[in-house]
Parts: sequence; structure tokens; C-alpha cells
Amino acid sequence: MKVAGKPKRLEHPKSVYIIGFIFKIVTLLVFIGVTYQVTFSHHGPGLLIPMKKKMDEKQRSAILDEVRQQEAYEKHRHFHNTVEYPKLPENVQPVCYICHSDYPHSKSKKVRALLNMHTQFFVCETCHIETKEGVDLVYKWYNPLNEDPQGPFFGTSYDSDTGNLAEVEDQFSKIAPYYRYGERLESALQIQDAPLAQDYMNVRDKLTPEQRDNVKKKFHVSIKPKGHDCKDCHSKQGILVYNDLGFSLNRTVDLQQLNIAGMITKYEKFYIPKLFSY
Repeated sequence: MKVAGKPKRLEHPKSVYIIGFIFKIVTLLVFIGVTYQVTFSHHGPGLLIPMKKKMDEKQRSAILDEVRQQEAYEKHRHFHNTVEYPKLPENVQPVCYICHSDYPHSKSKKVRALLNMHTQFFVCETCHIETKEGVDLVYKWYNPLNEDPQGPFFGTSYDSDTGNLAEVEDQFSKIAPYYRYGERLESALQIQDAPLAQDYMNVRDKLTPEQRDNVKKKFHVSIKPKGHDCKDCHSKQGILVYNDLGFSLNRTVDLQQLNIAGMITKYEKFYIPKLFSY
């Protein structure tokens, strides 16, 4: 029923709503663009850039910067090409990587590449852990993202088609040491999410070099500077029981009879033949 005296309401065409919506989107984009130009863009005033740089400087870690520089240096001077592989989140990485790079062995040119290659297969403590009197050391596979890794593990077998080490899906498991207390095994690893490591990473930029060294000693209480000799692992009576760790028979034999150990101990210099000299 029509009410006398009141005009009939007219509906706007749909095109008006579409045009209005487009106008709002364009206005929003223009606002975002202008805000970015004024605050963060290097092409505009960039009012917030100094503040952002100051915040970034506060959050920077001199230790991590040094580690990354050392890692880049090691990659450039490495004899062979290196390949990228997945990396663990920092909070579950061993504390070793707070100060040391993925290529921690650099002092001896004679064996550094060989030693650094071992980090693909086991954690630093496997070679550098101190034994405790009356406590047995047990070696097993460790994966920070999996409490009970089942394998297959990298390095334990060969690909029958290529003769190379068989590829595996597990990218993170490595051989690690555990202290045995009766039926209980206690990991010998120190992880970056441990309270002491977290505390150190929060305050290390405020410490003097001497203070840093004193804190680092706490991380090295059970760590010996010199690792095992080659024969401690590469022999039938070695500390690693390859069969128990899932190594194939032919891989086990090769590791136990590895000639590289003898080459390192017998020869002072290595010579690469000049195959491409004319």
C-alpha cells in the first residue's frame, strides 16, 4: 500500500555499487603506497628507516655474523663443490653452532676437508665427548625432530645401481653419544634451547671477550679439544658397532678397512697429479 505524500524510493543501479567498490580498493591501494613511500621506501622520505636500522642493529649478533662469514669463507676455499642441504631450526641445533660453522675444522690443511666431511654422519660430541669414569658411552642415531628415528640412515648402505651412498628421506639423523645409567640413556648433547644457551645468546653482545670465554668453558666441560684418532672408529675393534647402527655388511667392511686412515698417518704430503698440464 502506498503512503500518500511520500515519494517512492529509487534503487541505485548495480553499476554504482561496483564503481564504488572499485573506488574504495583504488583508494586503499593509494593509501598503502603513500604510507610505504613516506615510511619505509628509499625513494621517499623513509621516516622509519633509521628506526628500523637501529632496531636491526640491536638484534644483530656479532657471533652469528662471524660464524656466517667463516662459513662463506670455508665454502669459497673448499676444494670440491658443496651442495645445499636442509638446516635445522636454530633452537634445536647443538650449542656448537653458536660459535662454530658447518665446517668447524680449519687448522690443519692436511685433513680439514676429511674431518669436515664427517659432520654429515655424526654430531660433534661423537668425536669430542669426554668419557665419565664408571659410565658407559653408547652410540645411536639421533634426530632432534624425531625421538625414535628408524632409518634408513644416510651413509649406511650403497646404491646398487650407482655405487654411491644410497639416498634417504631422513635428512637430519646423525650418530650421537649417550651416557648409560643402568637401563636409562642420557643424551650427551647440549642444544641451543637449553636455559644456559638461551641465556648466553641473549647477553653475549654485552659481554667482554674474556667474559664470553668464561661462559664458553661451561659448554666445554665434557668436551675434549682433540677428537678420536681414525683407528678408533675405522677398525673392527672400534668404538662404533656398525652392525648395531644399521650399516650394511659391505659398507661396514669398507669403513673398518678404510685406507685413508693409514694414508693420513703415514704420509706428510699429498700430491695431485697434473693431469691437465701440457
